[in-house]
Amino acid sequence: MKPNSALVANAALVLLFALGSSASAQENDKIAWSVTPYVWASDTSLDLTVEDADINAGVKIPFSDLLDILDTAFQIHVEGGKGKWSGFVDFTLLETSDTIDRAVAYWPQGVGSQLNFYGGMRYTGADNRYEFSLGVDPLVERRSNTDYFDALVGVRYRFDFSERWGLLTRADLSFGDSDGTALVQGLFAYTVGKKQQNRILFGYQYKQAEFEDDGLNQKFKYDGPMAGFNFRF
Repeated sequence: MKPNSALVANAALVLLFALGSSASAQENDKIAWSVTPYVWASDTSLDLTVEDADINAGVKIPFSDLLDILDTAFQIHVEGGKGKWSGFVDFTLLETSDTIDRAVAYWPQGVGSQLNFYGGMRYTGADNRYEFSLGVDPLVERRSNTDYFDALVGVRYRFDFSERWGLLTRADLSFGDSDGTALVQGLFAYTVGKKQQNRILFGYQYKQAEFEDDGLNQKFKYDGPMAGFNFRF
């Protein structure tokens, strides 16, 4: 972990929350909440480089193999907001890493409208072991056990097709301790419930992340279908 960049990311997040709280204090006092658990059937590919020597490019780790270890790839999104501001936390649990996104979102037309921009911090914790040999050299084991703190910026937009159907999209970038992370998500949403407050979600998510740890360079690509249920209250 690099303390300077982590301190900057945390300071920026505190500032964003302070601005959001100040702006929304003049708005309706009622907070709108949203909780969404997901299952993400992700295929994971890895490009691994050690001290500029290509060890294994494009190793595939299919979800069916990870299932025996993980039981599931799990993600949950919790968000609350009022007026034109909201704050959210994302938890993503994968075999290769755990990620926590904390951000403040600005909604030009108010919380719950179609468009919002967000910024904050992404934390990634990794603990991976690799065994390999270079030519006639004996088997070598390397371990990557590092925490990464990145600044996070992104945008979300909802396309409304009808009263009940819509498409939720999300794209973001993060940078700092890692060598960069990008995420793209598209989910079809079907509104259910007597008050039409909840949604059934299904779609696709792609994520790319690159980490460097003492000469060990790991470039992950995650992609696959995901499904969830959005509770709004």
